[in-house]
Amino acid sequence: MRALLVVNTFATTTNAQIQTEITQILSKAFDLKVINTAGRNDAISIAHQAQDYEIIIGLGGDGTLNEIANGLLLDGPNPTGPILAAIPGGNGNVFIRNMGMSKNPIVASQQLISAVAKNQIRTIGVGKITTENISRWFLFNAGIGLDAAVLAQMEARRENGKLVSDTAYAVLALRELLRTDRKNPALSLVSETGQIFRNAYFALLVNLAPWAYLGERPLNPLPNAGHDTALDLYAPTALSFPVIVRLIRRAIAGNSTELDNDVITLHDQNRLHIQSDRLHWIQVDGDVVTQSNELTAIHVPAALRVLRIG
Repeated sequence: MRALLVVNTFATTTNAQIQTEITQILSKAFDLKVINTAGRNDAISIAHQAQDYEIIIGLGGDGTLNEIANGLLLDGPNPTGPILAAIPGGNGNVFIRNMGMSKNPIVASQQLISAVAKNQIRTIGVGKITTENISRWFLFNAGIGLDAAVLAQMEARRENGKLVSDTAYAVLALRELLRTDRKNPALSLVSETGQIFRNAYFALLVNLAPWAYLGERPLNPLPNAGHDTALDLYAPTALSFPVIVRLIRRAIAGNSTELDNDVITLHDQNRLHIQSDRLHWIQVDGDVVTQSNELTAIHVPAALRVLRIG
C-alpha cells in the first residue's frame, strides 16, 4: 500500500526522534513517503496533490489533520479518495482519540498498521463553514465566539514560545468568561427549518462527540453527536457563575444539555446560519481560521474515508 506521512514538525509533541521511530515502524508495512510541512496550511496543498496515494497519515495535532482533510476535500466530497489516518503529535489530539487511537504515537503507529490490515475504514460525514472570506471543512467541531477566542490566545502564546497545555487553556477560558459582556449576548442562530434563536454568547458546531478533552476527561455536552448524523449545536444563553458550573459539570459527566433552559441545543442539522452585530473569532477542529460576524455551516454525508478503530 502506498502511504504518505505528512509531518508537522512544529506540532506540540512532535520531534525528530519520534518522527524517525514512526517512519521506521510504518516503512515495514507500507511503501512510505514522508513530507514535512513548512508552515500553516501547507498540508492542504500537500494532501490535494497526493490523490494517487492509498492512505495519507498525519503526524501532528488536530490542525494538521484538518488541513489534510481540507486538501482531500478541496474539490468536494471525496469518498473514494485516499484514507485519512492519524498519529498524535499535538496537544489535544481530539480527533485521533475519538477515532480510538492511543495518545502514544508509537502505540498509535502500531494500531494504525493493524487497523489497515483489518480494513477498519469508515466513510464519514463532515461539516463545512463559509464566511465572507473563508470556506473550511471540519472533522469534529467548529466554533464561533468564546471557544475560538481562547484558541486564538493559545496560538499567540505558542508563537511567543509560551507553554501550551490543558491548564493554560482552562486559565484562558476562565479569563475570557470573566470579561465576556454578559448583558449583551450577540449571536442569533437559524436552524435548517428556519427557526430563529437569539441571545447566545457563543456557539459550538459538533460533528463528533466528545467535543474536546481536558486532560483525560472528555468534555461531552452533546453525546449524541456523531459521524452518522448531521451537525449538533450548543449555544449558551446564560453565563452566570451557577450556570457555568452546571454546564461544566454536565459536560464532564457527558450528560446531554438538550433539556437545559440556558442552552440552545439542536441535533442532526444539515444547515445552520449564525450571525452577530460584532466580529468573533472562528475555529475549525481547534484551529483558529478567521474573524467574522456571521457564518453558514452545512453537513455533507459520506464525504471522506478515515481509519477508525472499533
